[in-house]
Amino acid sequence: MAINGWRVMWLIAAYDCPVSTREARSAYQRFHTLLQEENFSQHQYSLYVRHFPTLAAAQAEAEKLGKAVPDGARAAFYFITDKQYGMTREFFGAQPTEEKPSKPQQIELF
Repeated sequence: MAINGWRVMWLIAAYDCPVSTREARSAYQRFHTLLQEENFSQHQYSLYVRHFPTLAAAQAEAEKLGKAVPDGARAAFYFITDKQYGMTREFFGAQPTEEKPSKPQQIELF
């Protein structure tokens, strides 16, 4: 099966967690660590992206992460195709910090 840019998906996780108490900061840190363990790339402070081979895989990951959202936090998961992600434009200041995450070199099976 050929790779189709309209079927390959990017999952964008955006969240806002309260950090007013020690417990809230700890819950935020656990969610942040979970995103990193799930191979998301940090795009901005509370915005992470990850590439998925299919919409179903991206939806399953969003369901998994949705159950881990800390109490009092708000998270949104956006699904966009690889073609749509490729059309995004990013602008950096005089000293760019990072570039847009690239597609993985290997196809993920699971």
